[in-house]
This record gives sequence, structure tokens and C-alpha cells, in this order.
Amino acid sequence: MKRKVGVGVAMCLVALLATAAAAQPVKIGICKFLDHPALNAVEKGTMDALTAAGYVVGVDVEFIISDAQADPNNSIPIAQSFAAQGVGIVVAIATPMAQAAAEVFAGTDVPIVFSAVTDPLAAGLVESATDPSQNGNITGVSDLIDVAADLALLKELDPAVQKIGLVYNPGEANSVALTETALEAGPALGLTIVTAIADSTANVPMAAQSLIGRVDAFYVTTDNTVVSAIDAIIAAAEEGGVPFLMADPTSLEFGPTLATGHDYYRHGLITGGFVAQILEGASPSELAVVYQQGPEVFLNLDAAATIGIKFPQPLIDQASGIYFGGALWGAGEDS
Repeated sequence: MKRKVGVGVAMCLVALLATAAAAQPVKIGICKFLDHPALNAVEKGTMDALTAAGYVVGVDVEFIISDAQADPNNSIPIAQSFAAQGVGIVVAIATPMAQAAAEVFAGTDVPIVFSAVTDPLAAGLVESATDPSQNGNITGVSDLIDVAADLALLKELDPAVQKIGLVYNPGEANSVALTETALEAGPALGLTIVTAIADSTANVPMAAQSLIGRVDAFYVTTDNTVVSAIDAIIAAAEEGGVPFLMADPTSLEFGPTLATGHDYYRHGLITGGFVAQILEGASPSELAVVYQQGPEVFLNLDAAATIGIKFPQPLIDQASGIYFGGALWGAGEDS
């Protein structure tokens, strides 16, 4: 004779099973476009922010991390793999990854938090930068840079600078937007922007070489394709004996003459804060896009010495840090 389970006991079992299911860690898919110091800093900052908020890996959250290896063709498959694995939240680092996540998770309830995206409006990620209710399941943090200020720095470094070489990938919405901004801002500063197209990492060296002898300085924005082959820009600038400004402080050690931009670890902390709010019940449609403020200027004395230039004192005074002897020193720090 089979023993009957009482209604009360059955209800308890159901409740226990529901509790066990609820206790499963939330899967958070973190995808970045390439293995690079800036994007790695965003990734680390995101995870550290969740730890600081009290979320325990393996208990409350589980991270599934992927890297597109600077190949746009890998972006959609990564997002699809996240969907297949049942992630609860997607963190998409860099514009190509955010666009892929937005495409794959369109029409779903899975929240997407983008990070290190230059222009989420131009990239088609959101409808409004100020009204999150129009943006559905996506929000995030932008690293939009001040292109005009960057160009002015090159002019401040050397007033003789007239032509600036800019290598970019027309396949990256973020890079196109920044290149257009540079082309618009240049004339007011007495500058001509000379562009060279690199539609893949393999084509960056050829594009950079094509500018040698034609420009007085090089400038690279937050173009993921170009950044992934930054050594080619460094080599071209050194061969041409001209300064090179890069809009990414984390790449200072690779050899640009000067660098501007945001603290990408802090960028990640802001991103992680968004994820924490969503884990606590907030909806992306309640969280407006954040544009990180406070870009900084860093100087590379080693690189400057290679091409035989010196930084003017006003530029030194505004620097947040100086790279010298293979190490970064804080402003005003005695080296």
C-alpha cells in the first residue's frame, strides 16, 4: 500500500524546490571585443563592483566570460551562446559586442548592460540617452571622448602641427562617429584631418604606413580594430618622427606620445553598479545611460624622447600622470 503524502507536506516540498531553484546563481554573460588593457579593466571593475555590493561568485552570481578576439564575426555567436546557456544578464563591452547582444536578445526580458560604448545613439543601441523608458531591455555606460579637446592638445604640444593622420575602421559605428567629429572639429583649430581606412586588424599597418610623410601627427580614437594593432601606429609615428595621441590611457605603455581618456576600471565599477541595481530588481528601462565624465591627460616622456620632442610646461602642469623609465608616475610625484 502506497503511503499518501499530506497536502501540507506536498506544499512544503514545492516551496523547498522553489527555494532551491531561486537559490541558483544568476548567470551573467560578460563579453568583450578583444583582450586589451582598457576592456580588461572594465571587465574587472564590473566584477569587483558586484563583489563590493555583496554578491558572491558561485553562490549569488556566475560569470560566463567570452572574448571576440577583435573579430566582428565572433560577436553574434558569442551572444547566441549566452542565450543558449540561459544567462540572466548580459554585460557587453565595446560597441560591436553591444550591437550583437542587442540583436540576439531583442524582444526578450534579458537585461543588457553595455560598457565602453562611444555613442549608443549612433550605434542604434538606444532610442534616448536621457529617457530610459524608450530603450527596452538595454542601458549602460558610454566612454564618449572629447575629440576637439584631443586635437587641441596636439596643437598645444606643437603649434606647427597642421595635418593629423587618423586610421579608422568604417565598419565600427563608434569609430565612424568619432572620425566625423574630428573632421568637423579640425578646421576651427587650423587642422586638416587625413584619414586612412583599415577595415580589419590586418590592414592597420598598411593604413598607418600610407600616412608617413603626409601628416604632422597621428591620432587614434577608441576604434577597437585599430587599437588591437596599435603597434603599427606606434611604428609609423616613430618612423615619421611625429607625435601620436591615443584616446586610451591604459595603452600608454605601448608607446603613444600622449594619451587622454577615462579611467576604465572606474568605468567598470559604474557598469557593475548598473548590474547590481538590476539584480536588486531595477529594470534597464528605469536606468538612463551614463556618460562617464572627467577625462585625463597622460604624457609619455620615453616616447617623446624617441622622436626628439619636449612637452611644454602648460601641458605638463595639466597631466594626471607621466610615463617615464617604463613606469607611470603620478602628477607632481618625484621620480
